[in-house]
Amino acid sequence: MPRTTDKPTPPKRLAKAAAEHILASENDGFLSDPTGTDLAPTASVSTLLAMAMLHDAMRRPDLERIKVRAGLAVVVSVPAPDWVEPVARALRRAGDWAEVCKRNGSARQQDKPDVGCDSVADALGSGLNIVGVSNAPERYLPANLVALADIRLDLKAPSPRVLRTVVRLVTGTRPGPIPRGAGNGLPFATLVGCIRRGSSGAACVRRIAAASRALTAASPGLAEVPFFEDCVGYEGEPRRWALDLIAAVKEYRAGKRAWSTIEDRNIVLGSEAGLGKTSFARSLAKSLGMPLFATSVSSWFAATGGYLNEIVKQFDAVLGQAVAAGPAVLMLDEIDSIPNRATLDNRNRDYWVPIVSHILTALDSAVSGQSSNLIIIGATNFPERLDEALVRPGRLNRIVRIGRPDVTAIGGILRQHLGGDLPGLDLGPVAALGAGATGAEVAGWAKRARGAARAAGRALTRADLVAQVAPPETRDAEEVLSVARHEAAHCAVGELTGATRVESVTVVASGPYAGLTRSSVRGRTNFRRRDLDDYVVTLLAGRAADALWGGVHSGAAGQPGSDLAAATRLVAAAHASYGLGDDLVWLGSEDDAMQMVRLDAGFRRRVGADLAVLQARADAMVRENAETIDALAGRLVRMRVLSGDEVRRIVSAAGAALVELSTAEVRDA
Repeated sequence: MPRTTDKPTPPKRLAKAAAEHILASENDGFLSDPTGTDLAPTASVSTLLAMAMLHDAMRRPDLERIKVRAGLAVVVSVPAPDWVEPVARALRRAGDWAEVCKRNGSARQQDKPDVGCDSVADALGSGLNIVGVSNAPERYLPANLVALADIRLDLKAPSPRVLRTVVRLVTGTRPGPIPRGAGNGLPFATLVGCIRRGSSGAACVRRIAAASRALTAASPGLAEVPFFEDCVGYEGEPRRWALDLIAAVKEYRAGKRAWSTIEDRNIVLGSEAGLGKTSFARSLAKSLGMPLFATSVSSWFAATGGYLNEIVKQFDAVLGQAVAAGPAVLMLDEIDSIPNRATLDNRNRDYWVPIVSHILTALDSAVSGQSSNLIIIGATNFPERLDEALVRPGRLNRIVRIGRPDVTAIGGILRQHLGGDLPGLDLGPVAALGAGATGAEVAGWAKRARGAARAAGRALTRADLVAQVAPPETRDAEEVLSVARHEAAHCAVGELTGATRVESVTVVASGPYAGLTRSSVRGRTNFRRRDLDDYVVTLLAGRAADALWGGVHSGAAGQPGSDLAAATRLVAAAHASYGLGDDLVWLGSEDDAMQMVRLDAGFRRRVGADLAVLQARADAMVRENAETIDALAGRLVRMRVLSGDEVRRIVSAAGAALVELSTAEVRDA
């Protein structure tokens, strides 16, 4: 008899025994075919994952029912089209089926509710089991199968328990903690590719987490964009909608309201190009704490051969990924590329109508019903081209328009793109130079200014920004100085009389204007006569500067918005409209007053006399403060644009003397 000796079990055998114990405990009998054969050792990762999800979703009695023929109707809803085939394979191995009906919308003629109803009825009538698998059962599976379902399973993204089970079955090792939501939205093949035999459980989990981060960061630079609350340039309806949505989602997360009560969560953003529709969606997603999925109609064609079924599958894949990762934000860019069916010609109708109809039906499922978990934002430069059915309530609801940013918003956008550069610099004057620009143009200013400073080997300066916003100066130095004195006179006299408060002043030509002073007007809505006179003197101060340095020219007049036109309109209105003249009779509106100037010689002489007096007062103030005005003009020539605070510092430092002459005193002189 051979001698036996007790020996310690080798470490490798211990590991194998531990793995077998794990397999047995995790399997718990669910990975076996109807004959009881254990599938865990031979099944693919794809099958293991699909069967684990089915096991997790089913009650134990249902698991037993599908293994015997009992005339059972089962419907399984999966997160996305690419889940249909692997779940169908797993169902074949787990149950006894007369038919496994798998539909994801890719077969245009076959995947319809009215197709296959006869075979469903025959199978059930014969006591056989039948199962349907689809990413949209109501849209694609036989209608009677959906209506007669004895078991209805709604498979979402795999839970941590499912992932832990599959990872341990595949690797034989414990994966460690798996956060809730890991793997949400990942394509089925991607998720399967993260779980590998011969790898450790922890490594599999790390791969899943990395793939999820890459997916939920679908919009490049999402971490860099500001929260929506800090954004500028979206005033009015866009801001109100976004802030209301953010508040509603916070209440949903706090358990104070159901998701279905957030009704106004889908819109179309319409605007000119470059006004920040994509930035809007990115910042909103960041504030909501949701992943952003961005797609466009052109990308569906670029990713396919352009065939109808391929386009449909591509759209469904994007939609399915977003739904699986939900709650999430889905941005449909260039949505005007989905044509309006009412304007299609006969040549294109046969191709486009099925696509448009499919998209509309898919959106219905995505934005309504118990499984709805998306915020959908369409974006277009041409909202007037959209199919009316696309923007009706229940789909994308309505069009919200983004307007061009005002000067204040331009300054805020510029500050965001400058980041930490030029801290403390008042960007208002630079923004005023670029009035009417789009957000994209503002971002371009900052980028190009940085590039210019970098090329020169120095830090960014305000001059770099101004050079990007304003065109290069082509006028001669004498003409620029003349314009600067004209604008400086407006600034100095307005500040000294208190008639205006300067916001910015520039010598950069813009449209019909050789230079421009932006300011707020004292008492503009309720002028007293002294207020009106002070403001007219401020308007005429530029003409006074022209007279003092070189002679009066046409620059202060000519256009309806010119200094002389505005001064004439105000004085005429004082007599005919405001009740601030010699007569209390109201003679008409401001427009009527200007008509009287043209047609009534007596009225014209009265207005002309007042203008002459106010011009004399402006001449006197400019002469007395010529040094201040000249100093201000010199600074303006060098800098091209000055803020109101800079103007006030220069006026104060120059020791300007206010000539306190009333209109009556000038008239008497």
